[in-house]
Amino acid sequence: MRLENKTVVVTGAGSGLGKAVAIMAAKEGARIVMADINQAAMDTTKEEISSAGGEAIGCVVDVCKEESIVSMLNKGVETFGKVDALVNCAGIFSSIPFLELSEKDWDRMININLKGSFLCTQQFIKQVLRQNTGASIVFLSSISGFIGFTKSAHYCASKGAVRQLSKAIALEFGPQGIRSNVVAPGTIETPMNSWIIDDPEMHKQSVASIPMGRFGKSEEIASAIMFLISDEASYCTGSELLVDGGQITHC
Repeated sequence: MRLENKTVVVTGAGSGLGKAVAIMAAKEGARIVMADINQAAMDTTKEEISSAGGEAIGCVVDVCKEESIVSMLNKGVETFGKVDALVNCAGIFSSIPFLELSEKDWDRMININLKGSFLCTQQFIKQVLRQNTGASIVFLSSISGFIGFTKSAHYCASKGAVRQLSKAIALEFGPQGIRSNVVAPGTIETPMNSWIIDDPEMHKQSVASIPMGRFGKSEEIASAIMFLISDEASYCTGSELLVDGGQITHC
């Protein structure tokens, strides 16, 4: 098992990609610290992990509030002794035409997708430096962080910024053995993308833009993340892994 004796912190672990990452990491031998705003959703993830023989704890966390993040990390360390990896999966999406985009819409997107990743990562690194153990961090960007999409300026901006945040961290903390990488999914079958998947016309148009001719699965993103947080990726930092079925090649 690639993650045996490691403790992995997963934000947004109650659903979508975060849930898939938490479950797969547990199957790979990791102890999981789950963070999500939704307690009931986290309970479901924890039940799946526990029923398969894994170990996990859940913490209700607002990724935009530092004290909430610190409490979660403290609980993780108290329970499992240390933390070894952070996967920043917590995020939101909304489709709004640019001229209708309000300051409130903009702030909410940037706060959760970018500020949330910043705060979680900052507190995680502080803990890792206290441990003096090294660690791995994965940020979830998107193909929207590489190319533009209409009605998504705020989302594209947040995901592009996450890419640069990861690179800066890789540069600054590489000497301390802290690796920072990005996974950028294409269109994945998650609740966040239901507006595309459930609309016949949008579904048809989106699939047509993907060379592999289908949407991705959450487990396919999780598999890429497993590599990056494992020792198999010990020389990978500042890198970006596109997992999009070739979708970006059209643009």
